[in-house]
Amino acid sequence: MAYGVVLRPDAETSRSLIELSHAIGDGHEPLMLLGEEAPPHLSVLHVDCAEDQTAGIVAATAAHRGRIFPATIIGLLYSVVPPGDYYVPTGGYYFGLEIVRSSELDALHQEFLGLGHTPLGLVDRDYRPHITLGMTAGPPSRPPFPKIPTGVVQLTMSSGPVGPFGTFPDLLD
Repeated sequence: MAYGVVLRPDAETSRSLIELSHAIGDGHEPLMLLGEEAPPHLSVLHVDCAEDQTAGIVAATAAHRGRIFPATIIGLLYSVVPPGDYYVPTGGYYFGLEIVRSSELDALHQEFLGLGHTPLGLVDRDYRPHITLGMTAGPPSRPPFPKIPTGVVQLTMSSGPVGPFGTFPDLLD
C-alpha cells in the first residue's frame, strides 16, 4: 500500500490554497484540485509498504506531532507530466508551490527515508519539497499574482494512506 508522511498548513492557509487551486484549475479539465478529499500538504516521504508496517511509520511521526515546521515558498510552478507517471497515469498539467529545500525539511525527509520502506516519487538527492495545488488535463490558467502566497508557511506533521493523484483523503493528525 502507498503511505505517506506529510506536513499540513493551518485551516486558514489551507482554505486560501484550496481557493488558489480552483482559481487556476477550474474549467481546465481538472484531474485533481485541492479540497476535502485532497487537503493541501507538503510531502516528507511517500512509501510502498505492507499495511501492517504503517504502525511503525505512525510511531515515527509521534515525536514530531504538534511541532511547527516553517517552509519558505519559492514560487508557483507549472509543469507538463507525461503519461505513465505513478501519480498521474494519464499525464496532464501540474501546478503547485515550490518550497525551499531547507536543512530542516531535508533532515526530516532523510529520517523517514531511513526507516527502510520502498520510497515512491523523488527522494534523497532528488527530493523536491512542494505543495501540489492541482492537476488538469488541459493547460491551467494563471491566477492573479496577488493570490499567489509568498514568504513562510507554518506546517505540522500528519500521515496517512496515499489516495489518487498523491492526495491524502484520510490523514491522521
